Amino acid sequence: MKFFVLICFIKCAVSLAPTENFTYNRTLISPDLFTVFWKHDKTEATFEIHFKDSRWAMFGIWGSNFSDVIMAWLNNDQTGHFSDQRLLPNNELILDSEHNWILLDAFYKDGTNVFKFKRFIDLSCKTISKEDLNIQPGLIKIVFATGNNLNPIKIAEPNQIEFELLSNNYGPYSCPIPVSAKVLNSKPTEYYSNIFELIPGVYNLYWNYTDTEIVFEIHCKTNGWVGFGLSPNGGMDKSDVVIGWISDGRTNFTDRHIQGRSVLIDEKQDWHLLKSYESNGVNVFKFKRSIKLCDPDDSIIVKGTPNVIFAFGLNDPLPGQDINYHNDNRGSTKINLITSSKVNVQNDEPDSEILDINIENLVLPKQDTYYYCKGFKIPKNLTQKRHIYKYEFIFPEINYKRMHHSLLYECEPGYDGENPKYEDGECYTDSIKGKYCQVISLGWAVGGEKVFYFPKDAGYPIGGDTEYSFLVLELHYDNPKLDIGFIQKSTLRFHLTKNLRQKELGVLTLGTDSSPYGIAIPPQMDQFSIKSYCFNDCLNQKLSDQNINIISANPHTHLSGLEVSTKIIRKGKDIGYLFRNEFYDFNYQNSYILNPPVQITKDDELITECIYKTRDRTKFTYGGLGTRQEMCFHFLTYYPRQSTFKNCLSVPSGESYYSLIQQIKKNENLNLPEFNSSTFYQTVNKMYQLLDKKQISDNLRKTFKEFYDNTKVSQICGKYTENQHEQIKISELYVEPDPCKEVSQNDSKLSNVVNMIVNFFRKIFNFFSGLF
Repeated sequence: MKFFVLICFIKCAVSLAPTENFTYNRTLISPDLFTVFWKHDKTEATFEIHFKDSRWAMFGIWGSNFSDVIMAWLNNDQTGHFSDQRLLPNNELILDSEHNWILLDAFYKDGTNVFKFKRFIDLSCKTISKEDLNIQPGLIKIVFATGNNLNPIKIAEPNQIEFELLSNNYGPYSCPIPVSAKVLNSKPTEYYSNIFELIPGVYNLYWNYTDTEIVFEIHCKTNGWVGFGLSPNGGMDKSDVVIGWISDGRTNFTDRHIQGRSVLIDEKQDWHLLKSYESNGVNVFKFKRSIKLCDPDDSIIVKGTPNVIFAFGLNDPLPGQDINYHNDNRGSTKINLITSSKVNVQNDEPDSEILDINIENLVLPKQDTYYYCKGFKIPKNLTQKRHIYKYEFIFPEINYKRMHHSLLYECEPGYDGENPKYEDGECYTDSIKGKYCQVISLGWAVGGEKVFYFPKDAGYPIGGDTEYSFLVLELHYDNPKLDIGFIQKSTLRFHLTKNLRQKELGVLTLGTDSSPYGIAIPPQMDQFSIKSYCFNDCLNQKLSDQNINIISANPHTHLSGLEVSTKIIRKGKDIGYLFRNEFYDFNYQNSYILNPPVQITKDDELITECIYKTRDRTKFTYGGLGTRQEMCFHFLTYYPRQSTFKNCLSVPSGESYYSLIQQIKKNENLNLPEFNSSTFYQTVNKMYQLLDKKQISDNLRKTFKEFYDNTKVSQICGKYTENQHEQIKISELYVEPDPCKEVSQNDSKLSNVVNMIVNFFRKIFNFFSGLF
C-alpha cells in the first residue's frame, strides 16, 4: 500500500488544472503530454484525461483477451469523438455495441485536450455485456496511447503501466441503489402513432388523426385538474382549451376558451370526452374533436407547427367552484399535430435491403444550438438502381430530447464529395454544403413521425444511374443548458427494393437565391414578405410532355421565418395554395404529405412567398448559409422524376437593383461607386455595409418593402437567365372553401325545408279547423 500512497498523493506538475478536485493523478507520458486524474466511491470511478501534441488518446483497462478502452479526440471546430471500444491482442480496435464509459465533459484549452468520463466499477450494475472489464482492486494494468493519424482502427504501439486505481478504504464495491426514473405509471388505452412527453414523468400526450378528426389522450400525474389546448402564439389569451378533473369518481370535462386570464366555458362543446379515469395518481382523459370547427371559440388545427399549451393544478376545485391557479405547472411547445393526410402503413418488400446513414460517438461543442452535417457517398456496390420505399429516423434514448430536427440534402449531379473535399461538421459554416448540397429531400422534426412510407406505387431512386451520388444528413441538436453534447448513435435508415415502382420521385426547389442579392430584410419588421416566381416559360419548357404531381412539401427558411407558402396560377387564374405553413418554425421542420397529390401543369405559374419577422434585430438580415442569415425555399417531392428539372428560382433583376441603389444613394446620402455590370456585386455589398452602420429609418424600411413588392425579377430555370419578368399580379385571389359557411348554408337550407313542412301542415290544420 506504500506504493499506492506514493503515486496517488504526489502533486504532479501539469499546465492545466483539472475541472474538479480529484483524489489521485498520474502522468502517463512525461513531462505532461498525457495525464490521468481520477476518483472513486463504492460504485463509480470518474476519470479525466489531459493530453497534448496529439490528435487522439486511448485509455483503459488491460485484459488478456481484450482491453476495455475509450478513444477520444477533438477537432478544430470543437466537435469530436468519444467511443467505448475493445483493443484486441493484435492491437485492432472494435467498437462496443453499447456505451459503458459515459462522457461528462470535453473541451480544448491552452493547448490541452480534456475528456472527463465515468463508469461503474462493477459493470454488472449496468449491463450483462461481455464487451467490458470490471475495475479490480489491487495492481492492474492500464493501457494507453496517443497519436496523430485520422480515425485509427489499429494502435501501432500501445503502452502499459501497472498501478492501483482503487483504494481499499472504499471497499467492498457494490452497485448503487437504483433511482427510479421519472416515468408515468400508466399506459395509453390504444395504439397511438404520435407521442410527446410534455413534462418528463408528469404529463404525456398521445394522438391519432384522420383527414377530418383528431383523437387526443393526455396522462397527467396530479391530484388536481388537467388542462390542454391550442394557442395562437404560445400564450394563454385567445387559446382553445379543455379542462378536466375527476372528483369522487365523477368526471368534469369542458371545452373552454381563454380571454385574458379568464378560462371561460364554450357555449357549444366541440371537444368530446371518450374516456376518463384515475389510476395510481395519474389522471387520464381521452377525447376527440374535428380538425376544422365552426365555433368562433374554437381553433382550426392546421398543417404546420401550431402552439400547444398545457397546465395542471395540484388539487381538484372545491364543489361549486372553478379551477385554481396552476403556478409553475404549465408550459407551451410547438408540435406537428398533423403533417397532412396519412399514407397507409405497408408491409416491407420481399427483397427489402437496408442502408444506414449513421452519426455516432459524436462530441458536440457547448452551444445552445448546433447543426451538425455528415456527408454520405452512395456505396459503389449499388450499381443497380433501387427505390427507397420507406425510411425511418432511429434516435438513441440518451439525449433524444435534444434532437430537434433532421434533414437529408441531395447534392448536385457530378459532386461526389471529393472535389472539393466534403468535411463533416457544422452545417452553416461549410460553403461546400451551401454550394453543392441545398436540396432537402426528406426530414423529421419534433412531433413528427419517425417512420415514413412513400405511396405504394412510388419510390425515391438511389444508386445505379441516379444523377446524384452524394448526400448530406443534417442533425439539429438543442442544448439550452450548455451541457456537453454527445450523440451515441443516430441513424437514418433507408428500406430499398430492386423492384422499381411505377412512379419515380424527384425534388423540385422553388424560392430565391440565398445571398444579399436575393434576400435583404430590414430590422424591426413584424412581417416582411419576399416573393419568388416560377414562370410559365420555365414550366412550359420543362413539362412540355407531361404534368408532375406533388406528394410532399418541405418549406425552409432560417430563424426569422414566420410563414412559407406556394400558390398555383393556372392560365392566369389563382387556383389556391399548393401548400401553406402558416406557423413555420425553423426548429420544427418537417415533410408534409399531400394526399391526394397536387398537380402542376405546363400551363401553370408558381408564386412562393416567405414572410419574416425581424422585430428583435438592429441590422439588416441577408440571405446566406448562417442561421441568423436567411433562406426562402420550398422543396417539393414529386413524380415522375425529371432529371433536368431541379429548381425554378427567381431573384430581383439588375435593372431593379440599379433603381434601388440610386434611390437609397440619394435618400440616405451614401457614397457609393458607379453602378454597372462589372461593379454590380461590389456596389451592392458596399451599400449594405454602409446601411449596417446607420440607424435604420421607417422610410428605408418602406423603400425595401416597395422594392420587393414591385421589383422585376430574373429567373433561374436550371440556370440563370438575364431575361426579366414582371411580377405575377393576381387580379382575383382564390378564396379557400369555408366549411363553416357551407355548414351554415346547409343548416339554413334544412331550416327552410323544416319551415316549409311546418307551414304546410299549419295550413292544412287551419283549413280543417275552418270546416268545423
